[in-house]
Amino acid sequence: MYVEIHPVLAEAWYMADVSREVTSASAHLITTSSICDPALVMWSRQVPQTLINDDGLAKLGPQSERASLALYVCTAEEAARHVRAGSLGAHVRRVRDLAGAALTLVVFGVNDYFKSCGRKTMNSSRKLIGELDLELAITDLLVTTDCDTVLVNSSSELALLIVQHTKAIAEAPYKMSKRAYDEQSELYLRGENRKCVTVDKQGNGVSRLWQQMIAVLPHSSLETSRALCAKYPTPLDLYESLNSPDSVNELANIGVSRTAVPGSKARRIGPEFARKLHTLFTVTDGDILLD
Repeated sequence: MYVEIHPVLAEAWYMADVSREVTSASAHLITTSSICDPALVMWSRQVPQTLINDDGLAKLGPQSERASLALYVCTAEEAARHVRAGSLGAHVRRVRDLAGAALTLVVFGVNDYFKSCGRKTMNSSRKLIGELDLELAITDLLVTTDCDTVLVNSSSELALLIVQHTKAIAEAPYKMSKRAYDEQSELYLRGENRKCVTVDKQGNGVSRLWQQMIAVLPHSSLETSRALCAKYPTPLDLYESLNSPDSVNELANIGVSRTAVPGSKARRIGPEFARKLHTLFTVTDGDILLD
């Protein structure tokens, strides 16, 4: 992944940490004067060359492609001048059109710009806008140009922001392909990670997983799953047993001990839960609902 910035931006003092952080993230920082605006941060990646049709002639396609997102970095003083003149939206739209990418405005040094002190100073009289003016301008920018704004106050925050965008853009193709694959399924369970059981390559945890599968069923409990798994160590054992003629009665008569009540009598699983298990394991119609 390549992070492209203009040489003018690379020499800015607030970009001092960017090179180190980008390199530590296994990306490459490139300074190029071909960027249309000196304040832009853009990304590109290498892609396999393919044959394309150019007016009936076959030629190789480009070796790299630009990302569809860019950052526009400016100081709070620069942003304040545009806000005061009412030209922030028009300026961002112009840069966005030149870059040909979705733009995120990054305003650096907002806290220092609005820092107040107990006495009047020469710098305090230079404040062009107030905090409310900036907030209104950011809201207007989001509504009129669909441009997000991020406020940063240190060079380390700016470097971290660029690295975060670099990682997100680098992982975007993989995540988009994974999402496209997931959307082909009628049932999505990738995000369902509650009550999971770890099973290693040696098979450790399979019995606990089988017990958990029974315990999460409606009207089941941990005691019920323990009693069932003790009699049927695997799902195949239970399936083969349920195919016998008197399987429901046999399953209903399995005793379940009440572990929380010492000395109490064992209760049965019962015919209702046994019938539901029989339906769950033997039905061939996937549209049947279990009450």
